[in-house]
Amino acid sequence: MSANELINLILGDSARIATAISTGAQWEIWMQVELAVLFRGADMMSSREVPYPEPNDGLRLDLLVADKSGSRYAIEMKVESATNSGRAILAGLQKDKLKIAAYSVNRLAGKWVVGVAYSGEAKTVFRELALQDPSKNVTDESNGVGVVVMAAS
Repeated sequence: MSANELINLILGDSARIATAISTGAQWEIWMQVELAVLFRGADMMSSREVPYPEPNDGLRLDLLVADKSGSRYAIEMKVESATNSGRAILAGLQKDKLKIAAYSVNRLAGKWVVGVAYSGEAKTVFRELALQDPSKNVTDESNGVGVVVMAAS
């Protein structure tokens, strides 16, 4: 699975995500579950809140995904909320990028930090990230929902 395939999977659900965003606070857990369901619908296995391997076993990975070949993908996610709206989402994305660097398991094919946002300011941050390193960061939007996928490996 490529970063572009991941972003397309998420944005294929953008209308539903926009509805979830409109409900207000604390929709990040919903987004984790929704993404796990999307992966399962795409015939992949997914698990939420997976413990990191030792010595970081006190940390939890938002999503671990496996495709039919057995390749695994580690995903940390940040969504825009009242506490990290606009440019503030950048700090959370950077923190997750540092965190996921410590995640390592057999057959790990990719590590990604995914951001999901709704404000113009946060979506501008996503575009800036993509311009800084287009070989590692991709962004797109649909139905007012912006997504960035940052390769962390």
